[in-house]
Amino acid sequence: MKKRLFLYIAFLVSMAANAATYAPKDVPNPKIQGQNLYVVNPDNILNADDVTWLNECAKELEQKTDVELCVVALESIGDYEAYDFAYELFQTWGIGKKGKNTGVLMLFVLNSHDIRMMTGVGIEGVLPDAKCSKIVHDNMIPAFREGDYGGGLCIGALRVYEICTDGEAPEELLNAKSVTNRGRYYEEDDDTTSAWVVIICGIGIIAFCLFHWWKKKKRCPSCKSRKTEIINEKIVTVATTTHAGEKIVRYRCCKCGHEWTENKNIPRQERITYTPMIGGGGRSSTFGGGGSSFGGGGSWGGGSTFGGGAGGKW
Repeated sequence: MKKRLFLYIAFLVSMAANAATYAPKDVPNPKIQGQNLYVVNPDNILNADDVTWLNECAKELEQKTDVELCVVALESIGDYEAYDFAYELFQTWGIGKKGKNTGVLMLFVLNSHDIRMMTGVGIEGVLPDAKCSKIVHDNMIPAFREGDYGGGLCIGALRVYEICTDGEAPEELLNAKSVTNRGRYYEEDDDTTSAWVVIICGIGIIAFCLFHWWKKKKRCPSCKSRKTEIINEKIVTVATTTHAGEKIVRYRCCKCGHEWTENKNIPRQERITYTPMIGGGGRSSTFGGGGSSFGGGGSWGGGSTFGGGAGGKW
């Protein structure tokens, strides 16, 4: 019995030692095999149906919005942190359209139980970090905890699709086998909470504006009231681009009727210059204007990332 137990433990250790471990440069680029491929599954963590659905979802998304979605499922990334691995892989391949930087990478690592979403600069307005975190923790991790790795990635991909297309997912995607149970993990945003946030922010802005306006009102030197008004203004010196100007402002207190004058400076005028744009008006980045600092590969669009997104463990 002890011998059998020893052999079993030795087998598990051997399996763990032989598990595929990847560095970013070792991950096979799906675009080399075909332009309509977006999924990396070298360790067969995902079944064929899930891979087919994810490829179809990503294809539809790119055709409709120019967003490039890449899904990578790996056994192990060794000593790499999931964030560093995703960042380097994103930059190496150049996920997202060049100049637009509309790429999304989903990195799933089975050995370390990591899920990491990373977004390009150009899509952070649609998929900010908070929304990525909600997708990861509310939609994907619950499925992973039940061992449904493919389902979790499909649900996450569908959420990205719905957000980027304003919810208009094709029927064939919604009815796919992989995501028929997505309701278990999919939660609509709390409209009531959102409404209260808008109301509170609106009240805060109005209160701030009123307070700022009240503080700017001139205080009467006689009765100290702020119920004052400007009667007239007279410019003494006109402001130019080389020197400031001066004006005399006459005030009246609406409470006690007291009138007084004050001298005010007029700021120097700004000199207007014209700077021609070079190389078009696209948004550039520190990674070669939307390209990849690691050279890129395959047929991805040549986008880049500043490291936006979210991640978690299950």
